[in-house]
Amino acid sequence: MKSIKSLLFIIIFSWFTAINAQTIPTGSFWTVTQNKDVKVHTYMSPPAMFANTSHIIELKNELIIVDGQFFAPYALELKKFTDSLGKPVTRFYISHDHPDHYIGFGDAFPNVKVYALAETKTSIEQTGQGVLEQRQAQFGPMIATKLNKPSFIQQPGEETIGNVKFIFEKSLNNEAAVSLVIKLPELGVYIAQDIVYNKIHLFIEGNTKGWETSLNKIINEKRYKTILAGHGKEGGIALLNENLKYLAFVNETIMKSKNKEEFKSAILKKYPEYGGEQLLDIYLNYYLKPSNWIK
Repeated sequence: MKSIKSLLFIIIFSWFTAINAQTIPTGSFWTVTQNKDVKVHTYMSPPAMFANTSHIIELKNELIIVDGQFFAPYALELKKFTDSLGKPVTRFYISHDHPDHYIGFGDAFPNVKVYALAETKTSIEQTGQGVLEQRQAQFGPMIATKLNKPSFIQQPGEETIGNVKFIFEKSLNNEAAVSLVIKLPELGVYIAQDIVYNKIHLFIEGNTKGWETSLNKIINEKRYKTILAGHGKEGGIALLNENLKYLAFVNETIMKSKNKEEFKSAILKKYPEYGGEQLLDIYLNYYLKPSNWIK
């Protein structure tokens, strides 16, 4: 899926090569929730750029960031926001190995310690530099000049950082093959990243059973009321159910459709308010090939 999802940026953002990085639309940030020991903020790239999120966990004396951005200017906006908080960024977690979550922050955060699951660390070590160079050739100064690759393996389990309890888990076969989930039980916050989308078309690899299982797992963990998405704003159980309904409709529509054009038309009619229409084009052209569709 990595190579397929990477094609998305070739198609969608090719026009950025003709404009100056300073003219692009800006992202946004807000405080999601807090208690006496910790605040959670979100930075989000513009909806037109698929609303990629980076989450900032503000502890008493330090900041922890979950996921970077694809384009360097948005990582620099993220850096400007963290600088305004007046605390050092001590850790950067990468949830999974898709380039829109790690390729953009090397210039903005060159010396921050980066953590990832072992599988994600290995994948970025093997392919990250090549992906970076390809994007530099395509988009010029929109892309960071270097990577800050994971140096530390994050093991699943519990850890206390700055008097705040973190729970790290490995989730399999969702939008990504392997992804890191981070939970803050004292705040009721579940950082799901690309297991959850909000008003952006979900990127469908094929079989969605693993994805549905993970969404239901979050629903069943009753203590987590605030779910942080990888694309779009946070939500709760209603958002999780919306994702499940979307996947169910996708599977139903695959069976009913004769070809990709009919499928796409049905999805857009059902979800006219969703962003990321081009995501449909990518996975329909390069990945999703149901056996019942007319060639």
